[in-house]
Amino acid sequence: MENIVGDKYVSDKPEVTYLYHYDFVTTEPEGKCDIAIIPGSAEEVQDIVKLANKHQIPLIPWVSGINFGSIATPRRGGIVVDLRRLNRVLEVNEDDMYAVIEGGTTWADLQGYLEKNHPNLRAGITWSPPGTGVIPSCLCYGMFDLGMLGGTGAEFINGLEVVLGSGDLVRVGSCSLSDYWYGRQPMPDLAGLFIGWEGTTGIVTKAAIKLWPILPFREDFTGMTLTMDKGVPVLLKLSKAGLGICDIVIVNFGWGQSIQELNERDAVKDAVAANMPDCVTVITTQAYTEKQHEAQCEAIKDLCKKGGIGLLSATDGVEAIQRPPIQLWGCWNFSRGGGGQWIGSYCSTRDIVKYYNLSRKVCLKYNKIPQFYSRLLFGGHYCVARTNVNFNKNDPQDIENARKLLHEIHDEVQNLGGVVMYKPPLWAVDYYKNKTVPGTTKLINNIKKLLDPNNIMNPGQGIGEE
Repeated sequence: MENIVGDKYVSDKPEVTYLYHYDFVTTEPEGKCDIAIIPGSAEEVQDIVKLANKHQIPLIPWVSGINFGSIATPRRGGIVVDLRRLNRVLEVNEDDMYAVIEGGTTWADLQGYLEKNHPNLRAGITWSPPGTGVIPSCLCYGMFDLGMLGGTGAEFINGLEVVLGSGDLVRVGSCSLSDYWYGRQPMPDLAGLFIGWEGTTGIVTKAAIKLWPILPFREDFTGMTLTMDKGVPVLLKLSKAGLGICDIVIVNFGWGQSIQELNERDAVKDAVAANMPDCVTVITTQAYTEKQHEAQCEAIKDLCKKGGIGLLSATDGVEAIQRPPIQLWGCWNFSRGGGGQWIGSYCSTRDIVKYYNLSRKVCLKYNKIPQFYSRLLFGGHYCVARTNVNFNKNDPQDIENARKLLHEIHDEVQNLGGVVMYKPPLWAVDYYKNKTVPGTTKLINNIKKLLDPNNIMNPGQGIGEE
């Protein structure tokens, strides 16, 4: 390994490998990293994979270790491939609006590069910390603040460069036969061999990510109403109204408290019982002309007024925050212990309110404040619904209680049908295996064996494993 990356970028020292044993925030059990290695190029990744494949040593791709489902945790030991040195923005095509980035590029890397070099373009951004990876967010179906336009992070992917378990390097999309990375059409769409597979079919070394123009006019509204039952139908109507809306976020009062650095012990336990606004939304619209913008904003205000949602402007919304400034990822310290996990699922928009009510009931049963988050995606075609659970990661009993709570929420929302967890931990992967059409499970297993015959790519995560 030292011959591949140099002795500076590989270590088996316990004080180094310990940092890769576990996901930094979740309740999932830690694994064991035997060796950590930090390659500096796709060619070095290839050499690492070829050596590991020869000796059948597990490989785990890793960017920041904040993945919530513990899907970058070494379940069977082996080598963690830390991609942080692969953090360059290689190209921005302004005509076709995409950026080609390396596998370890973070949101801070990409956003900073665009602001400096291409201020007329923007990426869809997650609400995760700036040090988390762009490509993992896309591969794992993350949600962006342009989700109403583009869907999940997976739909923002134009093409991929991937090192397979054999060490072979492949490209999928238009980049497989040209220097352009404009899309995955019209060839067979092989990107699906790597999206949603949690690193079990290859290590992505490059990707092209869609960018979007920054339009001259934008407005961010904050809306509130008493209950999800009242607010969600209005927002679903807005999502289908064609009003230049690029983002619709729905959260409950509990989630709103968590991002303001409040202490869970001192916060309102049940906003519904306290008759406080338990449906809070952020609606973002943008336009090319002032006239268009005024018309869109007027229509949004009118629909919300008729539906009983009170709107605040962006300025008034910020002033309503008790403890500014806020960082949205601050919600993970609500319990003052740095621990957090979610039951987050893609589902039908019909079931947002039902999902919330079921998870809310379970949270209150465990004496936890319900923290709910939903995003309408791709023009309202589908959504994500998620309940966050916080805990003190230094308290074993608190961790165990959180695990029980998470499992119970998962079991309850599965009764809705069509609810599928994203970034699933092993126990959830195993659950869905039992529900999936047998022929589909067989196909997944066959693909895994074809792309990774020695099962060295992130083994133990359950995907494609008998």
